[in-house]
Amino acid sequence: MSELSSVEQEQEAPTMREAATGPLLPKWFTAPFYVVFLLLSVLGVAYVVRSMHVQALLRDAVAEINLGAQDGAELDAARQREVIELLKTRPVDSFLYLNQEVLQDEDRDPRMARAMALRKAAGWGIMSRRRAVVEAVLEHMGDDGALEEGFELDDDARAVLRDLADERAANPELSYAEDRVTDVVAWLADGAVEPPKGPEKRRMKALLEQYQKRSFMGTEAEALGWLAEEWHGRTEPGAQDAAEQFRLMLADQPAELSSESAALCLAEADGWEELYRQGMVRLANTARQMVDQIVAEGEFLDHPHIYQYLSLLEHRFEEVRQQVAEGIWLLRHDRDAGEFVIRFTSYFATKTAINSSLAVATMRLTREENERQMRRANGRRMREAVRLLGRIGVDYIQNPDAYAIDVRKPGEFVQTQTVGALESVADEETIADLVAEALAAMRQADMARPGGLLFFVEGAGAQS
Repeated sequence: MSELSSVEQEQEAPTMREAATGPLLPKWFTAPFYVVFLLLSVLGVAYVVRSMHVQALLRDAVAEINLGAQDGAELDAARQREVIELLKTRPVDSFLYLNQEVLQDEDRDPRMARAMALRKAAGWGIMSRRRAVVEAVLEHMGDDGALEEGFELDDDARAVLRDLADERAANPELSYAEDRVTDVVAWLADGAVEPPKGPEKRRMKALLEQYQKRSFMGTEAEALGWLAEEWHGRTEPGAQDAAEQFRLMLADQPAELSSESAALCLAEADGWEELYRQGMVRLANTARQMVDQIVAEGEFLDHPHIYQYLSLLEHRFEEVRQQVAEGIWLLRHDRDAGEFVIRFTSYFATKTAINSSLAVATMRLTREENERQMRRANGRRMREAVRLLGRIGVDYIQNPDAYAIDVRKPGEFVQTQTVGALESVADEETIADLVAEALAAMRQADMARPGGLLFFVEGAGAQS
């Protein structure tokens, strides 16, 4: 018999297989595991859905506090109490939502967008005439600043430039570069008799860029479009004429409102801005009530949220700043928040300069205009922080045991953050009066303290 081929030999050889091990997990474990996993998944989905529902309720409540009822009517007292009670069920989350609403840019609010659009429309005639003159000058100006031979500004154009130069010269907040632009405008208004110095064209281009930002864009354009439609059907004198002019303005064409239409625009703008102010005050007042609830329930408020809340001291409405200051005042004794309340208040009271690199050009503002707004806001916040810091310093001197500040030497910490901080900015012109008042009040409280001097004793540190 012939030998088996290699294939046949392989077929004849027994195949060695590993013994079956059975299922990896026993059935008694697998079934409960999947049941538990399914239950946890259902609970997780239910928790996420519930959280989203609660957040939607809170956001709707915040919007109602800000904007009023859904039909645009003012909230009555009963409904406002009902909404606030809803927010108090989640005071920390509500507090953050309220502050975020106050922090939103003004032009994102429909009421303020309409107010800004109406004010811009009222001044569109002057702005468009000035822009036309600047464009004509640039068209006939050489790179060396000299006007083309044979080109002269007529009396009307020179009058426009003279008014512009006088207006700019009367503004003490203009930067050095903006003052140099004013010099060029005045030079042109005087007939450009003196020979140019070279940078005139560049400076006039900067002025034109500023006027190009006066065009209607973004939320202002949307607001003016809505106003054009709404005013077209109104019967007040000047309303329908204004609506026609609004359409020209949206197309960035020359237009000018009659005195009657301009007066109506400004009156309406005041009304919309007042509604916006009322909304911001309601939000700030409600946020202060959330602080009441947070303190009463002993809720934890993280330090970034305290910093954000203190930053609202820069708000342009005084009532908002007052409500924020009262909210911060309520947090001063808290063990977790007290340290950061004092630390951040001291920081803002001594923050005498802004970061100019953050003052960038925006859709509506040039870099210089944005920087001026930032400086004004910082000045408001600084003054409010000084007042609040002096008030906290006096209170600590009178009631040091009421402060549960979690630092090693509370007395030294508070002295450094109040007296030391204020003394470091005593010569700052914008706040010198308030600093002097705050230091005098603390010194008087220290002198009247029955246990002896705490902060102002010479040659010794603060009591620990």
